[in-house]
Amino acid sequence: MKGFIKNIALLAAFIVIFALLQLAVTIGVLSFSDGVVTDYIYMCIYFVSMLLCFTATTLLERVTFGSVVPIDNSRRGFNPVAILTGVILLFALSVVLAPLSELLPTDSRTFPDGAFTLISIVILAPIFEEMIFRGRLYNILHRNSSPLTSASLSALAFGIVHLEPIIIIEALIVGVVFSYYYIARRSIIAPIILHMCNNAFAYALHVLSYRDKSLLELLGDGMNQTVVYATSAVIVVVCFSMMLRRMFVERRNERRVVEDEQEIDE
Repeated sequence: MKGFIKNIALLAAFIVIFALLQLAVTIGVLSFSDGVVTDYIYMCIYFVSMLLCFTATTLLERVTFGSVVPIDNSRRGFNPVAILTGVILLFALSVVLAPLSELLPTDSRTFPDGAFTLISIVILAPIFEEMIFRGRLYNILHRNSSPLTSASLSALAFGIVHLEPIIIIEALIVGVVFSYYYIARRSIIAPIILHMCNNAFAYALHVLSYRDKSLLELLGDGMNQTVVYATSAVIVVVCFSMMLRRMFVERRNERRVVEDEQEIDE
């Protein structure tokens, strides 16, 4: 319980630092561009703010614990079967969560069109956000909590910083998936690739002016929607059950390691 409370405090500190850096960089860059946000300005704001956030999160870990846990980057992250499974799960999740778009305000964010915006959303965002939320924040939280708790809290932070209600929920749930892949594959590469695929699909819908339509609406009415939704729900339930089981296995293995180390010390 004490570790969980420490993690809540660390999580709050991280969110405050993240928000302040985002705000400071945005105001600073816009002051030089006379308030005009082109796709190049958008990329500059994102790149600088994310770089500062990564640095600040690393410093937070070092100040709090006196050391920094290396970010796992095993080649196992390139496993094509695991990546394909993850892409299918993300698609199924987007279908299952589609009804939320009718209950919550739609995403009101706007992006300037252009190649630099595409680079920011599809390349820079997955790299920086996974390095920050999975590579750094998860490692920080994992010092005090189990893999499941740490993954859930880092996913919660990932959702909160997206601000829009519908995006918060979607980001929280896919954040759990990204965290799982980081833990299971022992590599930041897997969640980065999945994040890129997810953002590329979302940006494609934005460019094609389908941003305000769910996948179910794009499929049309009738039997297609029912079959796709039912199939997607089964995929989500099965995959999340397997992920939860794996998390408990990771927790049990970590406890065994700690117990073995204690026996050696004795």
